[in-house]
Amino acid sequence: MAKGWRGLLEEESEHQWVAISGFFVFIIIGAIAIQGTSSLPGVDYRSNGLETVDGRVMNIVYGESGSYTASVLSDEGGVIFHYDKNGDVRDIGADYEDVLGMTFLTQLHDGSIAVSPSNNTLEVIHVNSENLQRTIIPVNFNQETFDILDVAEQSNGDAYHWLMATDEGNSTSLRGFGNIASPLQPAQAAFGEATVTSAMVNSDGYEWNMVEALDDGTWVAVGLMINPMEADENSPAAPIKKPVIGIISWSAGPSAPMLISYEELNQGEIHSLVKMDNGSILAAGTDSAVHISLDGAMTEMHVSSESAVLDEKGDVWMFGSQGSTSIIRMRDGIPEKMPLARQLPLSVEVSGVSDDVIYGFGIGQSGEPSTYSIDTLAIGSIESGRGLLNFLFFTASSVVMGVMLWTAFTRMRQNQ
Repeated sequence: MAKGWRGLLEEESEHQWVAISGFFVFIIIGAIAIQGTSSLPGVDYRSNGLETVDGRVMNIVYGESGSYTASVLSDEGGVIFHYDKNGDVRDIGADYEDVLGMTFLTQLHDGSIAVSPSNNTLEVIHVNSENLQRTIIPVNFNQETFDILDVAEQSNGDAYHWLMATDEGNSTSLRGFGNIASPLQPAQAAFGEATVTSAMVNSDGYEWNMVEALDDGTWVAVGLMINPMEADENSPAAPIKKPVIGIISWSAGPSAPMLISYEELNQGEIHSLVKMDNGSILAAGTDSAVHISLDGAMTEMHVSSESAVLDEKGDVWMFGSQGSTSIIRMRDGIPEKMPLARQLPLSVEVSGVSDDVIYGFGIGQSGEPSTYSIDTLAIGSIESGRGLLNFLFFTASSVVMGVMLWTAFTRMRQNQ
């Protein structure tokens, strides 16, 4: 190829113009071919849930070396199991009366998992310990009864403290729990001095359901805000509810958490609180997403999704609804549409990431539990169609340009 191209360049001027025109045609065809292979590579789909325990994945937390803990609705009912790094599967939810009523699996700083099997009770499952040891923690305040909807953890020097979203019966609220020593075993040393606070007093008109740690002594809570003065169009007797994001202040003291500011959104539902690498939080929702900086400032972005997860490079992946033709990847705060070769074949309910692979679990077109995965390392790699074309295009262009420069240099020397 190089010899023939050099021969054309050494002919009369009209042949040189033919060679140059051919090169430009090559560039245009190459660009079209690369654009035609721009759909997301490394995608896999299967019509079942987890390979270890098939069923509808309700919640999942990934650990090291491909291990994970998951709650699954199977044919036999709700089950919580742990898949360890050796490939062994253990049922860790057999003793719980209501697995489906457990709304969260929170991963703690040492890899343990926190759950709430019943009212006024937290349980820490030490999944990295021998025999999957457990610590049962009663959380009582003046004999008040409440259900725990979610838990977030924040470091406080050499200790940790937790913020809980709670169902108080007739309303929801937030309660603090701390200080908690590290490590979390033995239980008496870790939790012996920890106390629970009273419920946050300024919670009237809110339905909190999810919490996440923001900065030192600052938290984010999300839920719904009830406006009794504004009626729902579909149900005039019912007050309208809108998604709300609250900034909460609590620093492990005996006083209750306090709502210091909030942002009401127009519509939709917030489904994920994604903790970014820099400590800020992305609240992803079905109508929009809100970035919350460390100082509590909020920036709304018109990006809708059904589930969101942070990958191991610090990018946020946001799954759209079933039938979507693209997936959103948010890098450095800038959303980017990643086209799909085929429409998203499932409604993603839960997502997670393990070893650079993103997993989306949900319900397929026929109503069966399904799994969608994306290998983030395949993007731009030479194994992908676009990566291979990029490599070939770069190689061919380098050869052509090299021959042109060499010919021009040779001609200049001959004319001296």
